[in-house]
Amino acid sequence: MTNKWAGLAALLAGFFVILLDATIVAVASPRIQQDLHASVAGLFWVTAGYLLAFSVPLLVAGRLGDRYDPRRVFLAGIGSFAGASALCGLAPSVGWLVVFRVVQGLAAAAMAPQALTLIRRLFGADERGRALGLWGTVASAGALLGPLLGGLLTAALDWRWIFLVNVPICCAAFLMGLRWIPSSRGHTASLDLLGALLSTMGLGVLVWALLAWRDTPAPVIAAAGAIAVALLAGFVVRQRRIGSAALAPPAVFGSAGFLAASGAVAALGTVVIAMALPTMLYLQDVRGLGPLQAAVVMTPDAVVAALLSPAAGRWVDRVGPRRPAILGMVLLAASLMLIGLVVVLGVDPWWAAPAAVVLGIANAVAWSPLSVAAMASVNAADAGAASGVFSTIRQVAAVTGVAATGAILAGLRASPTLAFSVVFALMTVIASAGVLAAIRLPKTSTDGGHGSEEAVVAQATTNHQKQPEPGGTTPDTTPPAPRHAATAND
Repeated sequence: MTNKWAGLAALLAGFFVILLDATIVAVASPRIQQDLHASVAGLFWVTAGYLLAFSVPLLVAGRLGDRYDPRRVFLAGIGSFAGASALCGLAPSVGWLVVFRVVQGLAAAAMAPQALTLIRRLFGADERGRALGLWGTVASAGALLGPLLGGLLTAALDWRWIFLVNVPICCAAFLMGLRWIPSSRGHTASLDLLGALLSTMGLGVLVWALLAWRDTPAPVIAAAGAIAVALLAGFVVRQRRIGSAALAPPAVFGSAGFLAASGAVAALGTVVIAMALPTMLYLQDVRGLGPLQAAVVMTPDAVVAALLSPAAGRWVDRVGPRRPAILGMVLLAASLMLIGLVVVLGVDPWWAAPAAVVLGIANAVAWSPLSVAAMASVNAADAGAASGVFSTIRQVAAVTGVAATGAILAGLRASPTLAFSVVFALMTVIASAGVLAAIRLPKTSTDGGHGSEEAVVAQATTNHQKQPEPGGTTPDTTPPAPRHAATAND
């Protein structure tokens, strides 16, 4: 049985808990430290371990979806996330909490790339923007609600409930996905194990260096950087040699639309994630607002994004991804410039609220077209790999942004106003680079030359109702291009 909107709800629930758990721990950290007698380093890795485990396997997870069916990988991921969340809530020590958080991150990595692949499968090109608009709404809500929900649960119940709250959400999403997301037989191509090893080790060392640089000697970080570059260079060479069986197929990077969308989403992911902590620190530590007041100042971001994202998605369906993406990235840069002016001029911090409104419009308008353009610019057979690459770029860019802002704030801590001014100036420059990338997006969705996948949904539903034949292969059911398809480059 297929119900695309119910299936989308299951995917959005999974995406919501992934984002929620990236930010929900921060506000409960003092209680965790007190209850588990944790060191500062141990407390740091409660969050960093999750980010590391989430970022590193995304490439492999995307290709696993292509091979074994994204529905199956998504369900395995969300089931594992529920189990890991329960274990986090029962953790007897900070060491075990870090271990369970790593398992959570691995489960999140299994889920994340499958969402875009399954949205492409569930929705035709004329509805995909609307679906991804809702995806953008959840992205904004998850990022904002993490600290708020974490604070409420910790104050009203106990810090353990910031993890236990995931269990019913994940169970509901699992049952909905099991019933309403169509399955497929996957592909018969072999998995590139050497490429998986090189990418996992290279990204692992890189992300570890970005997260651990503050407490690690500089020569060790430099050596780690050199090792990461060597491993990732080896990975690139490997991908070029094996062609279509690669974790990151060369055909994906041969699409100008995918490259432009990836460049823009790298800027968007960097800015949206990296600005959160500096903004909260500035409003509270420099301007003296309480945690709740600081949250209220930035609440218009999530509220406006939630209200406008569905309409923005329909706009993308109507006019294509380029114009909405350009507007979103321009507004993103404008919002950062406005917050920077609040910092530089020292005006009332509540003037950051209008900037949060602009930021909310930017979030509503930018996420959907970038995802539409990226997934529409690749073939259906490479959708999982493309989603894995797209998610990896976004996540590694976000971790890099967090590391860069942390370095600036630490290096200029003697002059807080200067430090925060430099941070928001850098974020504005990055957002402006995203505008340039968005300008290179295609005007209309292309579906990688294969158009809407409504026929794929029908075929996938048929497959779901049949028992697979041992050793059987899946015939090519790629539908013809729709009437409104256009070229990837304009």
